[in-house]
Amino acid sequence: MAERPPQQPGPQPHRPRRARGGVVPEPMAGKGSTQASASEKKPRRRTKIIAIVLGVIAVLVIAAVVIAGLYLRQLQTTFDDNRNVIEELDLADDSAYRTSDDTINVLLLGSDSRGDDEENYRARTGEGGARSDVIMFVHIPADRSGVYVMSIMRDLWVEVPGHGYGRVNSALGAGGYELVVDMVEEMLYTHIDHVAVIDFEGFSDLTTALGGVYVDNPQAFSGREHDPVFFPEGEIRLEGEEALWYVRERKSFPIGDYMRVQNQQRVVKAIVQRFLSGDTLTNPQRVMNVVESLVPFMEVDSALNAETVAGYAMEMRNLRANDIHMFTMPTGEPAVTTGGAQVILPDEGMMQLLQTSLKNENMQGFLEYLELSEESGSSAFTGEAESYTQLPDEPVGQLIGKIAGGSRNAQ
Repeated sequence: MAERPPQQPGPQPHRPRRARGGVVPEPMAGKGSTQASASEKKPRRRTKIIAIVLGVIAVLVIAAVVIAGLYLRQLQTTFDDNRNVIEELDLADDSAYRTSDDTINVLLLGSDSRGDDEENYRARTGEGGARSDVIMFVHIPADRSGVYVMSIMRDLWVEVPGHGYGRVNSALGAGGYELVVDMVEEMLYTHIDHVAVIDFEGFSDLTTALGGVYVDNPQAFSGREHDPVFFPEGEIRLEGEEALWYVRERKSFPIGDYMRVQNQQRVVKAIVQRFLSGDTLTNPQRVMNVVESLVPFMEVDSALNAETVAGYAMEMRNLRANDIHMFTMPTGEPAVTTGGAQVILPDEGMMQLLQTSLKNENMQGFLEYLELSEESGSSAFTGEAESYTQLPDEPVGQLIGKIAGGSRNAQ
């Protein structure tokens, strides 16, 4: 196995970065007055009608603003009151790798409490303890020019700080979320600003709250060993437990976890597409259902509250749907450990390029190089690099703004 890439010079002092402002303002109803004309002549009937119509429109606009403000505050309250904070997680440490000011790096984890299937997997690999079944690293550059979502293979063989070499997903059981953060920071030579963990039950409820999501399934397969469910090729609708079975399946594919990670990306993409659709954003009750169904099944760091999320949303309001990119971390060849466990080795050259690209805020250049490497067959990477090109090419801020417009129709 190749040695780890040489460490860069010692980490520079870290300054915590958090959202700057962005709080939804309190709705303010200005007081206005109208004065009767001093003219003794009676206004024409048409003038009266226009004045009445304008008055009604003004009242409706003011009411819409007030209702939207109350609705958004209700969303914030729901988020903050129901979120589960990972109290022991401290991300504002001095030992983290320095990154550019205002860069946002988020680590998304999915728990793997999956019953018999997971127990059988652990029995075969000889591993115990908690595992992170889904690992995604989200990078948002300081200029807010895009969002880069990178999946990390759970069987990737890396050095777990203080525990020697092991699978990426073994860090959670070995040292909790702090160790997972340390491991990813060591892998990428970057700093994690926020952590969000979602239980699969919340994932199931999320797709239900959205009224189902639609995925372009490239390959027909059956999920679950007992009482299998068939997923045909082409566009399919996923909701509730069926969405879970779709993202969990790996045994049906020759490339196993690679295809499973790609399916996870497809569902995440479908969730974003569904949430940003007019059917969702103009339906405040559906938006509220999404928040209420997801937040109780989430664990987040203490700084990831409604104010922070609102601030980030304001900063990224000009992003377009095709500025969101999803891909899988490049990997090397499969291998077998001395203990007989099947793992995936890292691609050391691509890892060094990834580290440099993150440091230099050039993830777009990294993706372009990744695509060229795939075309030339120079990398063992078998994932995908995708953008949300099928979504409307409309600034996300305008799409989010439809919440306020639709709040008048709240049921």
